[in-house]
Amino acid sequence: MKFNISLLFLFFLALGCKSSVSQKPQEPLEVQTLIGEEGETVVLGFMNRANLDTEEFKAWFQPSYDSQKIPVGWAEEHLPLAKNLNFKLFLGTWCGDTQRELGSMFKILDALKVSQDRIEMYSISEYKDSPEGYEKKYDILNIPTLIFMENGIENNRIVEFPVVNLLDDFSKILKKQPYQNAYADF
Repeated sequence: MKFNISLLFLFFLALGCKSSVSQKPQEPLEVQTLIGEEGETVVLGFMNRANLDTEEFKAWFQPSYDSQKIPVGWAEEHLPLAKNLNFKLFLGTWCGDTQRELGSMFKILDALKVSQDRIEMYSISEYKDSPEGYEKKYDILNIPTLIFMENGIENNRIVEFPVVNLLDDFSKILKKQPYQNAYADF
C-alpha cells in the first residue's frame, strides 16, 4: 500500500509540474484604435497575436495562415537556427500587404516553435506612423516588416513581400545566406 501511495504522489507531482511548465494563453494587450479611411479598425502601437483574435482580423488572418504549407522536414531543419532569435514585426491592420502576408508569417513562426514572448508586434497607421514613433527607430517605410534579431542586433528583415517566397526567404535568413529584402536597393 505504501508503494502505491508513493506512486500516486509522484503521478500528481508530475501533473503539477507539467501544468506549471505549459504556456498560459496570451491575453490581448490594451491597444489604441481608430477608424481608417475605409471604415476598418486601425490598431496603433504595441499589440500581440491575441489582439488579432477578433472576427474582423480573423477574416483575413486565418485564410493566409491556413494557405501556408510547410513541407515535411522544413521545420525540423530550421528549428535549431531559430531558437536564439527574437522578432520585431511591424504591421498595419488596415494594410492589404499585411493582410496577405501576416498569417503565413505566423504559420512559419509557429512551425519554428517561436513563442509569442519572442515576437514584439507593433501596428502603425495608414500614414506609417504611431503615437510612440517606435517605427522610426527601425526605419520602417513598408509593412509588414519582420525583423530577425539575435542578441539584440538585427540579422535581416523581410519587407512587405517575400523576394522568392516566405519559406525560401526565411530559410536564407536563418541559414545566414546572402539575402536582400525587396527594398534593400532603394
